[in-house]
This record gives sequence, structure tokens and C-alpha cells, in this order.
Amino acid sequence: MADKGSVDLYLNTLPVETRGPVGAAIKYVMDNLRFGQPDEGRRATNFQLYLRTSTTASVANTEFSIPHGLAQRPTAIYPVLFLDQVGSQIVPLTVTRAADNNRIYLRSPSTSAVFAVFIEA
Repeated sequence: MADKGSVDLYLNTLPVETRGPVGAAIKYVMDNLRFGQPDEGRRATNFQLYLRTSTTASVANTEFSIPHGLAQRPTAIYPVLFLDQVGSQIVPLTVTRAADNNRIYLRSPSTSAVFAVFIEA
């Protein structure tokens, strides 16, 4: 994470009347940046991440897919463990083939397990 003192050093190159407002904006973002807990299918609070929930296949290590609904092929998924949801779990996932413009393809040794991921666009 960036140090606010470093931000001040960079801002010192700006005209005096610009330093205050620009510095305040940057420091506000640094203090308030978060993923958030968006509704299913909505974008995360401050990042290009989209929440999806899914269920692993009923047979271990069988491929299943998640429709991502993005306008492009996603680059990564990040497992999410929501602490306000009893029973929330992170399950082992393996990519079985490259994601395409419609779906993400996975397998898991866990069967019929509900999980949540953030998908990065």
C-alpha cells in the first residue's frame, strides 16, 4: 500500500493552489478503497470486480461452468468468504479450460458446495 507521505512528495511538484484539493482527493481514496459486498452480478464498490455465486458439480472433479455476463473474457477470480453468512466457505477450484466471453470453466473435489467469487474483468 502506498504511503501518504510519498503522495505528499509527489504533490509538491504541483502548483500550491492545486496541492490541497488533489492531495485531499488522493488521500480520501486511499482511506476508503474497498471491494465492498455488492449484490450478485453487480460491480464491486471501487474495483472492476463482479460478484458471482455458484455451486460445484455433484460429482467430484467434474467440470462445471459459471456464466460471467461480462462484455469481455475475464482475467481472474478471487474466492470470497463473507463473514456475515454462516456456512460461507471457500472451496478448492481448478481451471479446466480458458475462460471465454461467456463462461468460466472449473472443477472441484468438493461436491454440491455453494461458493462466491469476485470475477475480474
